[in-house]
Amino acid sequence: MKDDGIGLIVAQELEKRFHDSELEITYGETDSEGCFYSLNPDDFVLILDAMTTGERPGTVKIFSLNELMDQRADLSMQHDMSFLDLMKLYRCSIRGYLIGIEASLIVPGLELSPALYRQFPEICRETEDIIRGILSKEAKRKTE
Repeated sequence: MKDDGIGLIVAQELEKRFHDSELEITYGETDSEGCFYSLNPDDFVLILDAMTTGERPGTVKIFSLNELMDQRADLSMQHDMSFLDLMKLYRCSIRGYLIGIEASLIVPGLELSPALYRQFPEICRETEDIIRGILSKEAKRKTE
């Protein structure tokens, strides 16, 4: 689905950069339910996904999962039963973040749109910086 795959493609690239860390990467693709049910109550989750909010294509934004529970109306993700839907359904409070990458084209196709393809290195750098910042904050929180 063209840009709908941006989260997966970025995760594949970042897996190389985080291979020495404690970060475990799970590819959920369209299986949000499988990923959700495999979580442990104390897991900290980072979700990479395409989003459509009207921002400039390639814009990377971060959302707290707990805060999104109340603000879901203005965020659109393309999967049937999203991770957020499951959190609401089961009244879960899973700690973590959604890192959303603004899509340009959500249409049938196997490659990224030209807009995201051109920006791919910058999207990966920005996403990596966000993840490193989150992991640093989470490590500090654990030692307090």
